[in-house]
Amino acid sequence: MQLLQQGHKVVGTLRNHEQADLLAQQGLDTVFMEMLDYQSIESGYAAALELLHGRVDVLIQNAGFGQAGFVEDLPVAALEEQFKVNLFALHHLNSLVIPLMRQQGQGRILVHSSVLGFVGMACRGAYVASKFALEGLVQAMRVEMHNSGIDLCLLNTGPVSSRFRTHALRALLKYVDTQNSVNHQRYSQAVLPRLSASEEMAKGNYSPEYVFKAVEHAINAPRPKTNYYITPPTKALYWLHKILPRRQLDGILRLVDR
Repeated sequence: MQLLQQGHKVVGTLRNHEQADLLAQQGLDTVFMEMLDYQSIESGYAAALELLHGRVDVLIQNAGFGQAGFVEDLPVAALEEQFKVNLFALHHLNSLVIPLMRQQGQGRILVHSSVLGFVGMACRGAYVASKFALEGLVQAMRVEMHNSGIDLCLLNTGPVSSRFRTHALRALLKYVDTQNSVNHQRYSQAVLPRLSASEEMAKGNYSPEYVFKAVEHAINAPRPKTNYYITPPTKALYWLHKILPRRQLDGILRLVDR
């Protein structure tokens, strides 16, 4: 909404039609787009393009969710769904918009990654894998598309207030029998309480304003950054993962959520 208030023409995407009227009252145009359905992505993009009069200057790739669960507990289907939403659907949408941006001679694609795009934490392995893959994909695209007029930026967010935990809990319970897992005690004592906590009660969350400031810079700067490390914990872990031996870093990551 802040971009809209600044005078940008904004089209948002929705998975829930019921939210469209509420956002319309605030002046925001929306289209329906289900990232698990490639045809929905195509129809949503076509509808957005019509609202934007055939031009897309900035694409913000914000869709995604976090599949919670210790890796040994996750079936292949859980990883397939995680990668389809967080990587394959994103690529499909990019493949639709990039030819247009090339024709325009310019464009910017902002891809929402994570602190977990460069470090791996317990009970987040599927999400970590998808974000590591995303980081590599975007870097390769930057190398390939040099001098195309298209900038690609990664938003490496950390703990920001959102409904991320709620969706992660739903995904965990969809695929993992926590009661009969070898990790039952870890689920009951740490994971489930953390994911069940309300956003108001969750520890260490930062305001979404941190994300907006990065997005604003990535849109308006003459030369945007390749990566935006958002929130103090993300910045701290970025430097720790650069300077510490891997086993020492692993030890620090084991302390998370205890």
